[in-house]
Amino acid sequence: MLTDGGNKELHRLRTGKMDQITNVMEYQAIAKEKLPKMVYDYYASGAEDQWTLQENRNAFSKILFRPRILIDVSKIDITTTFLGFNISMPVMIAPTAMQKMAHPEGEYATARAASAADTIMVQFLSSLFRFHFVP
Repeated sequence: MLTDGGNKELHRLRTGKMDQITNVMEYQAIAKEKLPKMVYDYYASGAEDQWTLQENRNAFSKILFRPRILIDVSKIDITTTFLGFNISMPVMIAPTAMQKMAHPEGEYATARAASAADTIMVQFLSSLFRFHFVP
């Protein structure tokens, strides 16, 4: 049963079906629904004039995770290497502060997600966890 006025897209976003997300803005909509306002506002903002935030949004607006319109994506290989490491896609997780605000396991959870996606996570220098304790 849909609880979002029959809007299947909004229902999908609110129920957090991550395997159906097609772009970064859909992740942001889920984060806004699930995170406390203060935490969401921290992650959704940028420093000073927020130039980097705008540039990131512009770059991400050009990427679709699962293009489903008249495109056969069943045999696309996006694997690559970075500094000699093989990774599944040309996407890595940049250093991010305050990860425990979003998830109780902070960098541990992020490292596990990066490993599961077969990509690289760069740990924040001021991490709440010591480097050798993050898998």
